[in-house]
Amino acid sequence: MYKRILVALDGTDVAEQVLPHVEALARAFDSTLILLRATTSPEKLVADLSGGLDVAPSIFDPTEILDDERAEIGEYLEGVAGRLRDAGLKVETDESPGAVATEIVQRAGDLRADLIAMTTHGRHGLGRLIFGSVAESVLTHASVPMLLVHVTDA
Repeated sequence: MYKRILVALDGTDVAEQVLPHVEALARAFDSTLILLRATTSPEKLVADLSGGLDVAPSIFDPTEILDDERAEIGEYLEGVAGRLRDAGLKVETDESPGAVATEIVQRAGDLRADLIAMTTHGRHGLGRLIFGSVAESVLTHASVPMLLVHVTDA
């Protein structure tokens, strides 16, 4: 049923609370887990650092920052993947530059995922207005089923 499960992670313990759930599914369905982490796109980094000014690319080269971020993300994903592989699971890793919700939906399609798994804070009201909801955006745009695990920071 679920041969390829895309697991959206952001490097936090909170996001990793989805792992016990996908481990159980992977064992039950002999699934491959695809650990995904979205990275900062060069355009977003330059825009963030320049305050919207067009002069940043000529003053600032984001390559070193982006390379460091990708190395850190690669180490993180391989660490999580290693723990899951040691537990006897099939695991792939993927990182993709861009907006988190957009990349989750896009990569799920590109990688032929049968299920997207992620955590959600389940914010309501002002919290949702201020922080938005990646989970809600993915749910709205994804063409495959989703497993949402409600978590708290505590």
